Amino acid sequence: MAGIGFQLRKLSREDTLSSVIAAVGHAAVIAAGPWLFTILSLAGITLTTERVAGLETLAAFRIVIIYVFAISLVLTAPVTMVATRLVADALWLKKPELVRPLLLGANTVALAATGIGSLFLIAYFQPPKTTAAALAAGSMLVGLIWVVLSFCGAVRDYRGVTLSFLAGLFVSMLASISAAILGAGSAGIAFGFLAGLTVTFFGLTWRVLATFPQPVADPMSGLRALRAGAVDYWRLALGAFAGTAGVWIDKWVFWFSPAGEQLSVGLFHAPLYDSAMFISSLGIIPALSAFVIRLETDFFERYQQYYATISAHGTYGQIEEARSRMHGFTLDNLTLITVSQIGVCAVLALTAPLIIDALGLQFRQVAILRYGALGAVFQFVFIACSAMLLFFDRRRLYLGLQCAFLALMTGLTLVSVRLGPDYYGAGYFLACLVSGFLAYRFADHTFSNLNYLTFIGNNPSIQASSALRRKSLFERLGARWSKFRTG
Repeated sequence: MAGIGFQLRKLSREDTLSSVIAAVGHAAVIAAGPWLFTILSLAGITLTTERVAGLETLAAFRIVIIYVFAISLVLTAPVTMVATRLVADALWLKKPELVRPLLLGANTVALAATGIGSLFLIAYFQPPKTTAAALAAGSMLVGLIWVVLSFCGAVRDYRGVTLSFLAGLFVSMLASISAAILGAGSAGIAFGFLAGLTVTFFGLTWRVLATFPQPVADPMSGLRALRAGAVDYWRLALGAFAGTAGVWIDKWVFWFSPAGEQLSVGLFHAPLYDSAMFISSLGIIPALSAFVIRLETDFFERYQQYYATISAHGTYGQIEEARSRMHGFTLDNLTLITVSQIGVCAVLALTAPLIIDALGLQFRQVAILRYGALGAVFQFVFIACSAMLLFFDRRRLYLGLQCAFLALMTGLTLVSVRLGPDYYGAGYFLACLVSGFLAYRFADHTFSNLNYLTFIGNNPSIQASSALRRKSLFERLGARWSKFRTG
């Protein structure tokens, strides 16, 4: 699924400054397209309509959009994870005709999940009808975007993906600003925003369908494949749910804490915490862009070389040499990107007072912004190492790390809330620090013991044989227990 990354790497290697800048820009869109779309749109709409719409209306509009992205990301994460794995399997087996049915099935499940989730939220918060309609429609639409964006990893047309987001951004700002000028209220501005997201969704979908033009013979085959995939890859699905919930759980804790406030539309937020953390989260985008262009693609090439050496019946020395090259190169480049990320976040932390002042925020948010910038460094390490573990099919370990991340983020955020405003953001930083360290250690251990994992630990035949022996042992014990009970 790293096909688009290889095209960006080719672009970045051209001998012009513009090609390097273009590669970084495209990679940022691939890695964090919905994120960038939302931040740029919200900033532009707020700056241009504040005097017309008023602060309260804009605050209600922003919180609807934030809830839309939170609901859709968490509820569709299991679907996108399983669908991505199935698409990767289909491409590996050279069966591209399976991609379209999977996209159709994943979109169907995403619509159902986000629709039901938004209905639960509407029943709990009981917002006005127009706000409820925007919340439900937005959740389902953004859920579809998460799904199709995951399929775009196999699309080599990075320009088409970027143009889809840029076109949607233009339409979103135009429609939202027009709605604000016409006095349509927060719900009207939200529907204007969703008009742009609709353009982005159709643009991304068109790129996927153009790349995989094979017709759909059986519309239900995608749903059946996803159901079977959910059984086979349930650890991936649960891990994706836990990981994305961990990304949002600190915000949810603050929303329902004494620091939270309820808006007129019935939804909660924590403006003191939210605004500073959303700004600091921008610091992770350069590292994610570098991951798409360099680390993922170069790692994948060495990954293929390692398994090609095994398939070619190479000697143990040749296999070990391939493993060592992959190990050293991958972790060295991860360290290099992380050091660069530390520099970006250090600048963000040092200029925090200037940023807070320029955006008209409160001075006590400086500490939150700094904690968030530092935490973003280790969150990138956690994301990158978790992704690499999936290449080696370490599903159980992946699930454990995502659950640990969720538990740490929940517990440490609750502690920081209890300690008071001086410690807001410290829970996020510590959770990312510990999770990043654990993920790195497990990734390093995986690389070091890859030969054992390949031939024994992850060998399906050995696992099946072990499971059969365990089953036979339990059957014998059960028979002896039954014999003992009957005398």
